Amino acid sequence: MKSKLILPLLLLSSTSLFHSCSKQKSEKNQPAIDGKNLTTCGEGSNCSFLFTEQADFEGYTTLKPGVFRVFWSSQRTSGITTTLYIKAPMQGKSFSLTKTDIIGGKIQFNRSCPACLMYEAPFKPVDGYVKGINTTPNNRADQTKWLVEAKIFLQADGIPQLKDTVFVKQYFDPNFVID
Repeated sequence: MKSKLILPLLLLSSTSLFHSCSKQKSEKNQPAIDGKNLTTCGEGSNCSFLFTEQADFEGYTTLKPGVFRVFWSSQRTSGITTTLYIKAPMQGKSFSLTKTDIIGGKIQFNRSCPACLMYEAPFKPVDGYVKGINTTPNNRADQTKWLVEAKIFLQADGIPQLKDTVFVKQYFDPNFVID
């Protein structure tokens, strides 16, 4: 009697073990990110968190047609505009970028101050991470929201001691309309 029960129990336990392992593997493919502790726009600032599809960027401020989903976070305060551009793959419902991607040009940082009389050293991204997840994957592309978290380490061109960090965690809205 015991031997008749052992085989079904072994099959049942191995099946549940297999499913739990495959679930953990699929969860690992999706970056861990939640909607808590979002970055806020500073007092007296105007912020926007947008994305567009089939795009690329050129220079510090120009979007052009391309093969990426481009996210940008912009903050404007009394004459100073700070913008972080992120090139993400078009495919998938989530993405992750690493230091290699950042150094490879998938991140662009720009701080402009036309009215400033002092020289500001240009900063370039040198490390960090970006992860994003489509929070409304069943919606049309122009009706989706992406939750993106980015921590980018910057270094001044020519002045390695001068460093800065940009952190953004926010929901990004589409900046295009289909139809």
